[in-house]
Amino acid sequence: MKVSQNQLQDLLELTVTDQVITRTKNEVDGLRNSPVLAQLQIDLRASSTKYIEANNKADGLKLELKRVETDLGTVEQRIKRDNITLHSTGSARDAMGIQNELKSLAKRKGDLEEVSLELMEQLAQAEAELEVHTSERAQIEAKLRAETESLQATAAKLISGLSLRVADRDQLASRIPTELLELHQAKAKRGVPVGRLIHRECGACNMTITAAALQELLNAPADELISCPECAAILVR
Repeated sequence: MKVSQNQLQDLLELTVTDQVITRTKNEVDGLRNSPVLAQLQIDLRASSTKYIEANNKADGLKLELKRVETDLGTVEQRIKRDNITLHSTGSARDAMGIQNELKSLAKRKGDLEEVSLELMEQLAQAEAELEVHTSERAQIEAKLRAETESLQATAAKLISGLSLRVADRDQLASRIPTELLELHQAKAKRGVPVGRLIHRECGACNMTITAAALQELLNAPADELISCPECAAILVR
């Protein structure tokens, strides 16, 4: 196949452009699959689980404390009412019964106060734990948000550059004859399609060409398409 030096240079530039486009696409995919982002998402899920557990624990203790305080209020009202009744009764038998009930109520009150104190201590500890997990989750969310914004900004910059590269490639490809372009695309499916011949080395596969093969390549007419005997890439002399 006959080819001009300008067409060979276009093929070489097309190959470099394709490599840059592929590399940029891989970089964008790498950003979308960022290990840092993935780890932060894992950390956030773990932190959220701890937060929910701590929050549920604190809420449960609040409900239990409220129930105990309600019971305690009921007992105190009973004690107050029985004391009034005790001072107003004229029956010794009724007074004795009321006094026995007041003893039971006093014991019940003491038990409830003890339980209330224990629950308040547990609640204080649970709320302290909740505060720790709330702060931890907020910090991870902030890091995740910052990392996401940074990755999005980098990706947007890469995609913008990629769009320009694709436009340049389309313009470049339009200058290359269809037959030559199809040959380039066919070779690109197997590896680097075009490379510069530098001394005895192929710029596509970096293999050293034998002296005999090199001499044959150099003896070919300047407008004849030559290929690397090792990788079959088009060579630019």
